Amino acid sequence: MGKLYVPVRLYVDETGKVTPQEIKAGYDDEWVKVEKVTDSHRRASLVAGAVGIRYTCVVNINETQRNIYLFDEEGKWFIEIDDDY
Repeated sequence: MGKLYVPVRLYVDETGKVTPQEIKAGYDDEWVKVEKVTDSHRRASLVAGAVGIRYTCVVNINETQRNIYLFDEEGKWFIEIDDDY
């Protein structure tokens, strides 16, 4: 397991609250819509050995709804990935 840095499209409201909208990742390198953010807290990625804001995001990949962890590591965004990625 490791981490993959990814481009992220964000919405930032007038208070500075950040909400991920889309993530660009995968074999086809297309934008994946974040359907919903169910949680966001400062957390450590035990897989990738980094600390940042972890967003639990609901996305649809190949018509399957999945939860993924998206991390903001001081302005650099990554997802945790399997070794088979």
